[in-house]
Amino acid sequence: MKKRSISRNIGSALAASALIAVVAWVTAAPAPAAPKLKAGVYHEEVKGNAFGFKVDVELTDSAIKSVTVVSHNETPGIASTAIAVLPETIVKNQSIGVDAVAGATLSSGAIRYAVRKAIVDAGGNPADFSKPVPVPGLTRKELTDPNGTDRGPATTPDKWDETWDIVVVGGGYAGLSAAYAAATNGAKTVVIEKMPFIGGNSQINGGQYASWTSKIADKLTKELNLPTETNTAEKHIEDTMTGGDYQSRLDMVKNMVYGAPFFFDLLIDNGLELRPSIIMAGGHYGFRTYATTNSQGDKIIEVQAKMIKNAGVEVQCNSKMVRIYREGNETGRVVGIAVYTPKGIKTIKATKGVVLATGGFSANVAMRSAQLPTLTKDMPTTNHIGATGEGIVYAKEVGADTMQMSNIQLYPFANPNTGVLDLWAVIPFSGPSAGIVYVDYQGKRYVSEGERRDVNARAAQSSGGFPTFTILNQQIVDTGFTTMDDINSGIENERVIKGDTLEDLAKKLNAMKFRSPAGQEGNVNIAPGVLTETIEKHNKYVQDKNDPDFKKVITAKAVQMTTGPYYAVPQWPSVHHTMGGLITTSKLEVLDDFGNVIPGFYAAGEVTGGVHGTNRLGSNADADACANGYIAGYVAATGDVPEFIKGK
Repeated sequence: MKKRSISRNIGSALAASALIAVVAWVTAAPAPAAPKLKAGVYHEEVKGNAFGFKVDVELTDSAIKSVTVVSHNETPGIASTAIAVLPETIVKNQSIGVDAVAGATLSSGAIRYAVRKAIVDAGGNPADFSKPVPVPGLTRKELTDPNGTDRGPATTPDKWDETWDIVVVGGGYAGLSAAYAAATNGAKTVVIEKMPFIGGNSQINGGQYASWTSKIADKLTKELNLPTETNTAEKHIEDTMTGGDYQSRLDMVKNMVYGAPFFFDLLIDNGLELRPSIIMAGGHYGFRTYATTNSQGDKIIEVQAKMIKNAGVEVQCNSKMVRIYREGNETGRVVGIAVYTPKGIKTIKATKGVVLATGGFSANVAMRSAQLPTLTKDMPTTNHIGATGEGIVYAKEVGADTMQMSNIQLYPFANPNTGVLDLWAVIPFSGPSAGIVYVDYQGKRYVSEGERRDVNARAAQSSGGFPTFTILNQQIVDTGFTTMDDINSGIENERVIKGDTLEDLAKKLNAMKFRSPAGQEGNVNIAPGVLTETIEKHNKYVQDKNDPDFKKVITAKAVQMTTGPYYAVPQWPSVHHTMGGLITTSKLEVLDDFGNVIPGFYAAGEVTGGVHGTNRLGSNADADACANGYIAGYVAATGDVPEFIKGK
């Protein structure tokens, strides 16, 4: 390749007469033969890298005519960007050598691989369709390296490229909530998002929302015959404070708890579809956790996207904040930001305020391991590639202070082979109150299924083997916290294992191969009868409402597992949530190193610290981001706080 490149460069420097001679020789040579393909439409299914992609590829005898994604099981908000860009780019350039859409690597890989399979099935050679082709948008390095781009002018601009009342940085739950609050209170608002799509970690989370009450709570509580004595704000606050070892800030927890029902009802009013259930999630001691119909956060993001569109908010994707500007030599008001885009740097002025909602840093190995050295590059994360924490870095650059940065949570139930929080990794989290059982590599219980996440994660890591499993049966599925569609798609994608009996299930688990991103090899060794003994013992505990082994609180909704079929979900801890971050007031105003408010600067969601203490209770993240995001946008636009937290 180097010789050819050199020859072309030399040829371009020849005198005109010599160049004509070269061209004549080239023209005289025979043209390369067009690839020969068997024309037709090829229906391809792709499993492995991405789950359940079905792609129709139409080929002529020499070209790729069309690429159509028929269906998929990927997160819609992420997959939709790859689906919108990749097929058209492949056809236009006649190449499967198209770059992956940053942040949608699995979906991009599935589409490219489907087209490759079609070419092979048609008798062609994929190498004939493999020239490198870039895709629009920021590159992976630009998205993931805080210092990997031009940062724009170092001093506050005299002239700005754009001016808005409120600039919200980050398009997840917190950012979209802040933008909605600001826009519906009269502020001209823009959302800046570095990824090619909005949603961030929010759309790939489990879609679980904790709210002590809601407009549908009474109806569901009555239908499901749930206890009501724990359905209070005080109990939600108490569980959150206890779950964070009393290292949470009470004022921030109250913001979350009192704001959660307000914003949840807004989502319902705007069309959010939910499963007909309320669960008691690990660490909570009340039935207050709701779930979207697909147990993924993209459904909430879809509703929020509609809400901000109707409110007149503008969204700018592929726009990475690279600097924050303050007046008076970094001592005065925050007045705007610099943004890196595929077209270069632009500066954006905020006349009323900047709201930072850039999320956490679980995907930034250097940043997280500086806090906890055990969280090396071998430790996977449930987070998307953009969760790199530069919002915190740039905020500190203008004087912001941080707290509890080493409080980093593992999700105990991620896919053991990838570390991803996929659809089926939500089943272990959602099922404790229904009677699911966690077992180790020997088929024995190792922890209370109702424990908080940090306890569950440490117990798994100390269990002596890899991975662990959630066990449930059809009776538990029928309680409604999961669906047969979820179970069947999990079986199809080898994320759920089915056995007619517990002995059959144990044999299938023993035969499986597991390998973690850190290189751990699965050593499952469940002796005949052990899993049966474990479940039979747990059935008695459910019957007696008493767990002498692990002191689990067994609810009235727990079901005994007495008949097949039985199901197992493999699971293992993965880096999930960074509880530390920027320090704010209860009005979400960012504080500096001296405890002073930085005027015009607000923050909400995972970029902040103090809400969750040492350990975040599952389903509190959605409530925190939505409630505190709304408060931040409201305060930035009006200077006042919403009615739902006045006097709390």
